[in-house]
Amino acid sequence: MTLNNLLIASDFSKHADWALQRSISLAKSNQACIHFLHVVTPPLGSIAQSSETELQSNHFSEKKEIEEKILKKLKDKKHKLSINATVVVGRVADEVVRYANENHHELIIVGAHGRYYIHEYVLGTTAGSIIRQSHVPVLLIKKNPDFAYDRILIATDLSQTSKEAVQFAFNCFPNATFQLLHIVDVYYRQFFNATDLGEEFVDTKNPKTKIILEKLDNFLNQCRVDKSKFEKKIIGGYYADAIVEEANRWNADLLAFGAQGKSGLHYLLMGSVAKRILHLSSIDMLAVPPKL
Repeated sequence: MTLNNLLIASDFSKHADWALQRSISLAKSNQACIHFLHVVTPPLGSIAQSSETELQSNHFSEKKEIEEKILKKLKDKKHKLSINATVVVGRVADEVVRYANENHHELIIVGAHGRYYIHEYVLGTTAGSIIRQSHVPVLLIKKNPDFAYDRILIATDLSQTSKEAVQFAFNCFPNATFQLLHIVDVYYRQFFNATDLGEEFVDTKNPKTKIILEKLDNFLNQCRVDKSKFEKKIIGGYYADAIVEEANRWNADLLAFGAQGKSGLHYLLMGSVAKRILHLSSIDMLAVPPKL
């Protein structure tokens, strides 16, 4: 697929500016349009019942001030792209999801730190809301985007959602090299002999290892991708730690995964695993939700 319609949700933090730079880069390579969205969060109790309601008069001046700030920021960027800027009032997650749905965006891009995007948006109630509600993939920016996504690690639990994550990442970045990573949770060590499962499976002739590799092969065969671009990897460990360690070892530029699935990865962006992986990992992340 081609990315035609990108949404950047910004709080004007450093990481949000990095997200804007990444958005511009993606827009240039895809000839896409960028929608710049800022959400003003009013005091509790003053949020209008409907997000379509006109902005309250006491937020009008703030809205105009922010719009001018956005226009100045966009003017400072040297590019020839179509960029729309919008300021809305409401809960961050609700407004981002609503705006993405109504404007048919293919990708939401946000900075992974800032006034609300890491503490409230990703790790708090807003995080769970936007991931659970959104049917649009989310790209979290954690680094200065002075590099391309040449090496992309995709964590898979072999679910349909995971397959969609593989295909989305490949379609967005077809020139990259990919590693398909499957993790055997430490819980399942009890079903293996001590020699079967180490930090990674190295004995491909072992029957148990062979079965898992066959499942990975079958999974990849079902994905609409160029299989020559993928290498397969199986490791054992705790999900978050194993994913981050392998991403670092492999020097991944981007970590991608399905936001929901059949295994522990289902909790990747919703519970303790989310908090751990986001605190441990320093690379950008792409979360792909299941299709309707």
